[in-house]
Amino acid sequence: MTVSKKTAATLTTLGALTAAIALAAPTAGAAVTRVDVAPGLSFGSSGGGYGTGCSYTVTATARPGATVTYLDDVEGGRTIDTFKPVTQVADASGKASTTWTPVKKGKHDIWAAEYVQGESYIMTTVNVGTGLNLGPACVVLP
Repeated sequence: MTVSKKTAATLTTLGALTAAIALAAPTAGAAVTRVDVAPGLSFGSSGGGYGTGCSYTVTATARPGATVTYLDDVEGGRTIDTFKPVTQVADASGKASTTWTPVKKGKHDIWAAEYVQGESYIMTTVNVGTGLNLGPACVVLP
């Protein structure tokens, strides 16, 4: 099969244009798109449903394979010490989970993000009361 010079030049130009568009395309959006805190078996008089000293599963939704880092902000004090582990890799379904055990009462902002420069965090807010850890359950007091 013979290809004319004009056809070859057109194909070469299209290939170069396609490569340039692919390289110039913006990177994918934020790796973390959602963060949820499961209340587990917490119950009691506190409106928040979460108690100090009790453990909860925090799940971030992210791109599969993204490494997610968690941060707990309570009353302006930020810590990573309340998460085990602090970072987790999202599985094939895009879920990355960790265990959170709050140590202070009050409003907690739970942040999750892929730890890369310029990445914005996704946040959810939960209220934490005084917890009485009963093993699999937690009684939450005001």
